[in-house]
Formats: sequence, C-alpha cells, structure tokens
Amino acid sequence: MWRLDAQDLGDADADLTAALTYKNGNAVYALTPVERAAIHAVYALYEVMLGQPAPGLRPVALDAARQFMHDAYSQVQIGGRLEDLRARILASTQACPYCGFGEVKDLDHYLPRGTYGELAIYPRNLVPSCGPCNNAKRTVYPGMPAAQGPGLVHAYYQPLPDEDFLHADADFDPDGTLSVTFRIDNPTMDPALAAKLQFQLDRLRLNARYRAQVNKYLSEQRAAILMLHAAGEAVFSEFLQRSSAALIASYGRNDWRVALLRTLAADPAFCAAPERYLGPPPA
Repeated sequence: MWRLDAQDLGDADADLTAALTYKNGNAVYALTPVERAAIHAVYALYEVMLGQPAPGLRPVALDAARQFMHDAYSQVQIGGRLEDLRARILASTQACPYCGFGEVKDLDHYLPRGTYGELAIYPRNLVPSCGPCNNAKRTVYPGMPAAQGPGLVHAYYQPLPDEDFLHADADFDPDGTLSVTFRIDNPTMDPALAAKLQFQLDRLRLNARYRAQVNKYLSEQRAAILMLHAAGEAVFSEFLQRSSAALIASYGRNDWRVALLRTLAADPAFCAAPERYLGPPPA
C-alpha cells in the first residue's frame, strides 16, 4: 500500500506514434514536430513536478492535439495498439497500491485525462489499481478546482517516512464482535502529508472496505492463532507482535495487516479470548 516503483517508460516516442496511427498506417492525428516536442517536454516536466499539477502540463502548443491524446487512451485497452503497455503496468504489482488488497484490473490516471489529455498514455501517470479504488478516486487530484480535500498520494513519487503512521484502533466486545478502525497518526510527519494520507483513507472508504478484509485475514490465521493462544496469553501476544514485524518485509511498515496485528497484540481483551471472535478450537 502507498508506494510502487516508478514505471519503465519504454519507448515513449514509439508509443505516441502507435497511439495516433491506425494499423493500416493512416494517421489518427499527425503530430507536428513542434507538438511532438511539446509532449516530450510535458513528460519531462511531469517528472520534475513528481506528478503534481503545473500550468506547463497543458501548453498552448498542444491545444489542437490534446483531445486526440485524450482519446488515444482507448488504445491502451485490451485489443488496442498499446495493450502491451497496459499489460506491463498491471503486471507491476499484485495488489492495488491505494488499498493494499484489491485485485489490480484498472489503470488510474493520477492526473485525470479529462484535464490533462497530454498525459493520457504516459506510463507514470497510469497507476495500476482495483476497480473500487479507481471509481472512488475518480477525478480527484491535488489542487483541483473546488477540491473536497488535498488529493491522494502519488504511488510512484510520494516520499513517505520510514516510521509508523498507519494505526488501527480495535474494539473487542465480550460477545466476540471485533471492530477495527484505521487512522493516520504520526506527530513528526508533515501535516500536509498526514492530511493527504487521511484523505486517501476517507475518500476511498477504506475503513468500510477493510472490515471484510480483517475478517478474512484473521479467519485464514485461525489455526495458528488458536494454537498459539493455548500456549498462554504472553506467548500469544508475542506471536502477534512478531507476525506484525515479519509482514513488514512483504508489505511495508504501514500496511493494514501490520497495523492490525500490532494493535491486537496490545489488546488484553483479544489476547485473553480470541476464540470469542474465531470460535473455539476443534475438540
């Protein structure tokens, strides 16, 4: 969750040509040398700005070509002339970077192509994502007019501190009901970054969507949880702590699973009676 390695750019000039040329060789739109150079300048500026909005990303030189670039994204879809680009980006991760669990099927335009048509096929503006995250994000981006919040972090560019900032609050009732809520909290973090991360949690409705994932994940760990709990509460708590630490290598220290197990390890009620939630061990 949160970060991915930046996409390999491949041959951006060849992608431009393929996107704007029919298979029979006729031009969908014939870029002038000035327009082609302007697109490459936009790509270079995108790198400098780390994917954040800037006036230079919509140059006047591309006013005539912008809509054609916008429409060229159709060639990134299955069966299109750039379908290999789509396949390569989708294959770059096994889970959606926005939520950390969703199956990657969509490409999200970090800066929406409705505004930034020039970037419609630029690999580093295309973030592999799951359908729910892509639909919830929609056209939200930093600095958008009438934005309801600060936008989402850029999965390729946003530097994040190597500190715990995703925390889980657990409420374990005597009847065995487990409620978990995730939040962003780190006193040393830049407040603007903290606000963006919290906005991402809220905008993508992750707390509501994590409920099923928490149940599924803990149910999958049921045998190990009940076996270790039988060894005593102290051993069980240490097991959860060590499991949380071990997951960091696979998912990062601010993955929801890491935060979940870290919190459960410190919850006396859960450590005393996990069988209330998972059911009793087999006889």
